[in-house]
Amino acid sequence: MDDFYENSERRSGRSLFGPVFLIGLGVYFLLRNMGIVPELNWGVAFQLWPLLLIFLGVNIIVRQVRRPLGTILSGLVSLTAVALFGAILLFGVELPFLSRFNLQTVGEYREETVTVNGEGVETAVVSVDLGSLGADVTGLDSSQNVLEGTLSIAGDLQFEQRMRGSEAVVSLGENNSGWWFGDWVESTNQPPWQIGLSRTVPLDLTVDVGSGQTDLDLGSLLLRDLFVDLGSGAINLQLPGGDYDIRLDGGSGKLVATLPSDGRHELELDGGSGAVDLFLPPNMEARVELDSGSGSMSLDERFELVSGDDEDGVWETPNYNADGDNSILIIIDGGSGAISIEQPQGR
Repeated sequence: MDDFYENSERRSGRSLFGPVFLIGLGVYFLLRNMGIVPELNWGVAFQLWPLLLIFLGVNIIVRQVRRPLGTILSGLVSLTAVALFGAILLFGVELPFLSRFNLQTVGEYREETVTVNGEGVETAVVSVDLGSLGADVTGLDSSQNVLEGTLSIAGDLQFEQRMRGSEAVVSLGENNSGWWFGDWVESTNQPPWQIGLSRTVPLDLTVDVGSGQTDLDLGSLLLRDLFVDLGSGAINLQLPGGDYDIRLDGGSGKLVATLPSDGRHELELDGGSGAVDLFLPPNMEARVELDSGSGSMSLDERFELVSGDDEDGVWETPNYNADGDNSILIIIDGGSGAISIEQPQGR
């Protein structure tokens, strides 16, 4: 029986699909990087990805033909797939057989502005889903609005606002699911989102960070609660004083956060695979409860181990008091990245 399958395999044609397709894809990338061909239509190509499954299926069939014809047919199928997808990448919907279909091209970026009026608003719940461009988020200087934003987007703007009594509920983001890869290729020269938030309206704020550089300068805001879902980009986070809780859900990027300089807080950090640097102001007392992961943990000289060990322990600064005016409880569920807590740079 084994000899039968071995002989059948020897008689079947060899598959050339993988090598030929990879060579063709490499050639298109090379030509694009050399400036010989124009921008490639990735948005259209990704909408037609089921064609790749069809070519793979045909390739499996023709491989059953005896050599050398099966190998030759596999090569022809491979060349046809490369030629077709190459034409789609180069010409997109300009191809005659695609013009009749309602296919999206790679989205062109446009500037959108959003505003949430602050009249009659006493509190606000704001949720912002950032894309791949990153963002600069800060407090509004003199505006009475709850939110103002200038966004570079290529997909559909997702912006909702409603009133719940005297509380504004705001959701802001972008839907680019139809051509996400094309968006990534073309986004290098686009500015980050500019988002301003009220300095006078108490906020429950949720930020879903994307893959770009994100600066969350929240030091002038009145926060009631903060949740940041960390992404794969670099994040700088400046936190205000006051009494509120913080949750940071780990990602794969780099987070640098300056903790509040006053108030009572509880911070939950769900560590990811990225590095996290927390800067604790010298006037703040802190308790750290660690459930370690596979990553490393470092604390500055103010902390003393009060129970447990280096992997699953509790550390406190000398004058920590849970009921103190300036105190923070930091609960860390460690991930695979490095976490450090130290005094702000330059102190």
